[in-house]
Amino acid sequence: MAGRLDGRVALVTGGGRGIGRAISEAYAREGAFVGVLDLKAEIAEDAAAAIRAAGGRAIALTGNVAKRDDVMAAAEALRAAAGPVTLLVNNAMWNRYGPLEDQTEEMIGRMIDVGFKGVIWGYQAVMPQMREAGGGVIVNIASPSALLAMKHGIMYSAIKAAVAASTRSAAAEFGPDNIRVCAIAPGSTRTDGANLVIDEEGWERRRKRVPLQRLGTPEDIAHAAVFLASDEAGWISGDMLLVDGAMTFAFS
Repeated sequence: MAGRLDGRVALVTGGGRGIGRAISEAYAREGAFVGVLDLKAEIAEDAAAAIRAAGGRAIALTGNVAKRDDVMAAAEALRAAAGPVTLLVNNAMWNRYGPLEDQTEEMIGRMIDVGFKGVIWGYQAVMPQMREAGGGVIVNIASPSALLAMKHGIMYSAIKAAVAASTRSAAAEFGPDNIRVCAIAPGSTRTDGANLVIDEEGWERRRKRVPLQRLGTPEDIAHAAVFLASDEAGWISGDMLLVDGAMTFAFS
């Protein structure tokens, strides 16, 4: 059976672990050639090697999405290896929760550089390649916090709201080039990265708020990312898909 993403070339930022790795692996299983972009070379290579060992096609790419030149270089390296990029997942994020008065200029700057500027650099890096290929799909990872109030998450909420807004505007701007732009808003999804800023008590509080009474998994988000990237979602653009066990609807 042919994969839903056969012939696609996908760049996944923050693709070496957590949600990004799950998406990278899911895209490869569906037939895409995946460029796993991560800040640390060993993390990117571990994910790419696992994809290849499972019979998929992938290369490791190293770069900081906060730096435009790094994202441009990664897109060009993937193009040289597999052809024009036709799928982009803007997943990379760096975040620290806490009272706003405790957040330093350096922390706030890094959150914005990775979480929002990195999305813009991703757009700029793949647009020419997608036009050349006749179209493509961009999937941004946003958050329900783009819609909800979040104590100790002012910067995170603001950045994810900006990502959601950019999704809508990019869909309008890029649509004439046959490029769809969508977003996924994952609910409370347990990953190694999230474990750095959320303790066990915090995870349990989050689980209790979810009507389905469980936390999300990276694979839950990856399934949605495959659908949005596939031809089955060919009439969907500009939308943000909540993948959160009904948490947002229950507590908005």
